[in-house]
Amino acid sequence: MRHVQSVERVFALLEHIVVLGGNATVSQLSKGLGVSMGGTHRRLRTLVDLGYARQLQNRSYALGPGLIRLGEGAFGQHMSAMRPAIASAVSQLGETATLAMLDGDTIVHTVQVQSRQGLRSSVDIRKPTPAHETPAGRVLLAQLGDDRIKRTLARAEPRHAGTSGEEYRRGTMAAIRKIQSNGYFIDEDDQELGTRCYAVPVLGAGRPLVISIVAPVDRLGVGLDGQVITVLQQAALRSSMDSNLPRVQVLNTKAPTIS
Repeated sequence: MRHVQSVERVFALLEHIVVLGGNATVSQLSKGLGVSMGGTHRRLRTLVDLGYARQLQNRSYALGPGLIRLGEGAFGQHMSAMRPAIASAVSQLGETATLAMLDGDTIVHTVQVQSRQGLRSSVDIRKPTPAHETPAGRVLLAQLGDDRIKRTLARAEPRHAGTSGEEYRRGTMAAIRKIQSNGYFIDEDDQELGTRCYAVPVLGAGRPLVISIVAPVDRLGVGLDGQVITVLQQAALRSSMDSNLPRVQVLNTKAPTIS
């Protein structure tokens, strides 16, 4: 399939601005992309005229507000495209499942598919929560680079009295390392007593996403861990395929060997 080079270069320019921390000079972009200063400047001026880039007072360039509308539209479509895969997991497991994303240090729940259980455990999708406090949030943090994780945890405060901040941060980092190794997280009694939480990442979205369920332990106990994680991993894979997300591997996603 033949690509249009001019289009590729424009998007490479926008992506490189993000790579360089959100703003960059013509010289930095030209050097980083291996293209001429003149060509880089012309593309940037065109993007500024269209609202997809903006020039700052220090004469560097940043992403423009025109991208917000495109991003919101694309993100909404991706979230809708993922719903059938999440619904399939709910059908197989009989428990409510939730798709969530990371917004700064906070976990934000974007899609929830309810089960038909009369008594069910579910998260309040209207309530933003610090990511470090929940199993699903820790799966989101595990998809970040080490520097970002450490900065986030440096601001974290323990939920329970009697635990020092340093002790809490060490324990949370250990949990994140385990997630990065296993590719999933299982936790009991974290959100509600008598419940068990399962969470897996949705890879390749360009931002951290997670699918999770919280269920009473008498319905989804230890003996079903392998089955539950496999179903959720299949839902995560189907979610990324249904929304045409690129195949990007940022965590180990080996099949669980738990019994």
